[in-house]
Amino acid sequence: MRLYPECVPCMLQRALLFCEGEDEKTRREVLRKLCRLCSELISEDITTTGLAYERNKVIEGVIKNSDPMKDLKKRSFDAAIKLYPKLKGIVDKEKDDSKRFKLALKIALAGNIIEFGAQDHKVDLDKLDEQTSAVINGSLAVDDSDRIYEKIRKSKEILYVTDNAAEIVFDRVLIEELTKYAKVCVCPLSRPVQDDATIEEIKKAGLDRICEVIPRGDFLGLWFEKCTPRFLKKFGEADFIIAKGMGCYETLMDYPEKLTGRIGLLMKAKCVPVAKNINVPLGSAIIKLL
Repeated sequence: MRLYPECVPCMLQRALLFCEGEDEKTRREVLRKLCRLCSELISEDITTTGLAYERNKVIEGVIKNSDPMKDLKKRSFDAAIKLYPKLKGIVDKEKDDSKRFKLALKIALAGNIIEFGAQDHKVDLDKLDEQTSAVINGSLAVDDSDRIYEKIRKSKEILYVTDNAAEIVFDRVLIEELTKYAKVCVCPLSRPVQDDATIEEIKKAGLDRICEVIPRGDFLGLWFEKCTPRFLKKFGEADFIIAKGMGCYETLMDYPEKLTGRIGLLMKAKCVPVAKNINVPLGSAIIKLL
């Protein structure tokens, strides 16, 4: 997805979140280098995720920390895991297969609110139950659930592309439903990037015991030129792909040839540029077939 002017202050704001534990001198150095980076790279050719990738390299180089959001990821994961029995119970009460699946889709979507640093979005871990319940019980701006369900029923292998770390707990509810229909391969990041999920969170959620796990790379979303060869092979072989979050949307928009009706996108439109791009109100919940 092309870079909107509003993306730049958001990226700088998120940079300060990554440097929250650093002294003022270090934070000034980070901002100085990032402002120089932005002045050099901002153009109609740069994508949102491309600039974010370069920003993260600059920050890591200055603060010498490859996982600056580790503590926040742990706190958010701990808050999410407490909700798992309730989330699982919501699905287990429903006996109709189609309705169970759609409930699980909305639960996985609800987990997408657990993201930190976006300028137009705030999550309160003390009110996580309340905030995620509002998504589960709320309406969808785009609802392709029925079409996705029909695709899943005909699938033998499903690829699940993860987003944020604590969101994995919500994903587990959907993945457990998916395993009733097909083999599932979960694809987190190869190493920590922002607050995104890695193999560490996959194991904490117990997904490595029920799914194959193939890391996809060290970038946000689905940046195919940087994906691992093993992931690319699986992507080509899978009957269906579940892609979580704005990073997946932003990158997939750069590959229209990949949008052949076998990707189910689950996300909250948590910033103005993404909401504009997909043509929905800010904060909308989206289950879309791409």
